[in-house]
Amino acid sequence: MILTLVDRRGGSGVLPEVFLGEEWQVLERLVGAIGQGNWPVNFALVDDREMQDLNRRFRQKDAATDVLSFSYLEFEGDGEADLREGAGFAAEDIWVVEDPLSVEAGEAVGELVLAPAFIAERCEANGWPLVAEIPMLVVHGCLHLVGWDHEDEAQKRAMQDHEMTILTGEGLSHPLRKRS
Repeated sequence: MILTLVDRRGGSGVLPEVFLGEEWQVLERLVGAIGQGNWPVNFALVDDREMQDLNRRFRQKDAATDVLSFSYLEFEGDGEADLREGAGFAAEDIWVVEDPLSVEAGEAVGELVLAPAFIAERCEANGWPLVAEIPMLVVHGCLHLVGWDHEDEAQKRAMQDHEMTILTGEGLSHPLRKRS
């Protein structure tokens, strides 16, 4: 996947370093392990109010949250297969484009929305490192784009295991595993 960063916060806050320079390159490598390499993903940063509005409109939850994923891939059914090979991959459902290698330049396969202020405040309040939380949320959100979910304990464990595999490939830890 290829991330395109869009800051929609309207000047509300400094861009966290994790979205700049070498840290951004780490995020790009992390999502490169998910889906097809040429799949563009719009990666938007929003303020807490916009995140709350999105969460209310699309999940019927009237509160800000850390990450929301909006996939434009098509549902194909149950099973496991590797999206990097063009066939699909998810814990239970496969989401694919008709011809994964034919995605047009600039044609997003999904959008990942993060609320940096919400994430930073939660991390600070709980003593969690922001530099570990953001990469995990980006991986988590991108896995949702390709069909992973965590509706039950088995799905949650499988998704966290896959997140951990991707994160450790870049030498990062999974912050949720440390808190569990």
